[in-house]
Amino acid sequence: MKIVTDATVLIRAHKRSRGLARRLLHENLERGHRLVLSNEMIAAAAKVLRYPRFKDLDSLTEADLLEYTQYLQNAADIVVLDPQYSAPVLQMAERGEADVLCTHDGDFYDKDLLSFCLSRGIEVCTEATLLPRLIRQ
Repeated sequence: MKIVTDATVLIRAHKRSRGLARRLLHENLERGHRLVLSNEMIAAAAKVLRYPRFKDLDSLTEADLLEYTQYLQNAADIVVLDPQYSAPVLQMAERGEADVLCTHDGDFYDKDLLSFCLSRGIEVCTEATLLPRLIRQ
């Protein structure tokens, strides 16, 4: 299974995290599924993790952030985004031929966008929905 996550999932999945997003990332890779990302998505997550509230909350160092971004780049199928395309997460899913787009972004649960994704064979769900499926497989 090929899985795209948005930046909020990546932010919650950093190496010091203990939540569902971290577990999802771990289970995804341990079970042989593929993570589909772009360098832009990885950079966006790293940028937010550098915000003082995240660095202070999770005691993340620059070395931690570098290690995490390198881990993501090595673990994922990296797709090249077209800067003219206005929806990077959707573009990653389409270009990476993803089966699942994992997000909490309410826009993706709009009926028209859900239909658009489903017409391309892309299921939209949260990590709470996806994680049990990965564990069962």
